Amino acid sequence: MIQPQVAWNGGKGSAEGHTPSAGGVGVSPANLSGGRAGSEIAPPGQRAAAAPRLPSAPAERKHPESDLWRLWEGQRFPKASLITADGRALRVVFRGQPGRGPGPDFRGAIISAPEGLLQGDVELHVRTSDFRRHGHHLDPAYADIALHVVFFHDEDGETELPGGRMAPVVTLGGPRLAAWLERAPRWGEPCRDSLGRLGADEVGRTLERLGAMRFRQKAAVFRKRLAGGEEIEQALWSGLLEALAFGGEREAFRQLALDAPWDRVRSEAASGAGEMLQGAFMPVAVRRGIRPGNSASRRLAGAAILAERFAEPGLAASLIGPLAEPETAAADIVSVLVVPHLVGRARAIEIAANAVLPLAAALCGDEGAWRVEGVFAQLPLPARYGSVRHLHEAASGLGLDARRQQGMLYLQNQYCTRGGCGRCPLS
Repeated sequence: MIQPQVAWNGGKGSAEGHTPSAGGVGVSPANLSGGRAGSEIAPPGQRAAAAPRLPSAPAERKHPESDLWRLWEGQRFPKASLITADGRALRVVFRGQPGRGPGPDFRGAIISAPEGLLQGDVELHVRTSDFRRHGHHLDPAYADIALHVVFFHDEDGETELPGGRMAPVVTLGGPRLAAWLERAPRWGEPCRDSLGRLGADEVGRTLERLGAMRFRQKAAVFRKRLAGGEEIEQALWSGLLEALAFGGEREAFRQLALDAPWDRVRSEAASGAGEMLQGAFMPVAVRRGIRPGNSASRRLAGAAILAERFAEPGLAASLIGPLAEPETAAADIVSVLVVPHLVGRARAIEIAANAVLPLAAALCGDEGAWRVEGVFAQLPLPARYGSVRHLHEAASGLGLDARRQQGMLYLQNQYCTRGGCGRCPLS
C-alpha cells in the first residue's frame, strides 16, 4: 500500500529493466530471450559480449505509483479520461477514502458506469500485472475492488479478483501526465472547512447528536435480540467478544460467542477458559479465512481472564451494576474491563461504548436509557479510527471523546461511503 508521502521503491513492482512496447505493455527483454537481452553464448574461455541496456520508458521511470496515488487522491485528471480498457466511460461519484495499512489504496468508492454504480475499493498500480505479482488475486482483502487504475495496461481484459469477480481497468497517464500532476486538487471533502464555516461549537454539537443516534441504534439492536429470547448474560458476552475484535475478525468473534456460550465459559472459567476459547476460535477462524495471529490470541487470553473475573458475580452485576452510581460509572466500567498487557484502556472503552452501555440502555425505559446515555457521554476518546481519519483532520483542534468519534462513524457509514459527500451535516 503506497502512501502519498512514501517514495515508490519497487515494493509493488520495480519499473527498472522493463521496456514497454508500442502499445504500452511492459515487457522484459530477458523474459523474451530466456536470459540476458542481446547476449550470445561465448566459446569456452571467452566472455560473452555485454548486452546493451535498454532505456526504461520515460513515463514509467519518472512516474511511480506514488504519483498515481496523488493523481487519484486529488482527482487531478480530466473527467473525460476515465475510460475503461473496453471503452466504457466512467464518472467518479466518490473517489473513496485513502486506505491505511494493508489492503486497497482507496476504500468505499462509488463509480458511475453505463451498467450502473460500481461500489467498492480502488486499487492503484504502475502495471495491471502488478496485481497478480503482489499476490492480491489470492488475498480476500482485495475481493471488493470496483476499479483497477494503472499507468500501463499490460494484460488482456479486466482484472480477476479473489473469488472470481472481475474489475474494470482504467489507464491514466500519457503525454499530459506531468501537467496533470501540477494541477490543484479537483477533489476535497466539503467537511474539511467545517470548523471555519460552522464554528467549533456547532461541529461539536453535530458530532454529539450523531454519536447519540449511533448509540441508540446499537441499543435498538440489543433490545430486539433480548425480545427474541436471548439471555442478558449471553448478549453481554457476545457484545464483549465482538468489541474485542478488529476489522474482519468481528464475525468470527461473534460466532465464537455461539460456539463458546457464556454458560459454558462461566462453568469452566476456573479450570481453563483460555484453552477453551482458543480451541473454539481456531475452527471459526479457519472457516472464515482469518489468520489467528498473536494479536487475536492475546485478546482471547484477555477475554478468558475477564471471564474468570466475572464468573462468580456474573456479567450483568459486574458491568451494569456500576450504573447505580452514574457520576463514576464510566470510569468504573472501563477500569474493571482492563487486563494489563492484554486488554488495554482504549479497548475497554470500546467494550463499554459498543456493548455494555447500549445493552444497559436496552434494558431501561426512556428515563433510564437517557441516564445511561449520559454515562456514554462521559467516555473518553479511545484509539482514533483510521476509517474516519479525514473527519479527524476536518475537526483538528476540536476536543474529541468517544461519543463524538461515534458521530464520525455515523457520518462515515451514512454519508461518506454512500455517495453522500456534499450532503452530510458538516458539508
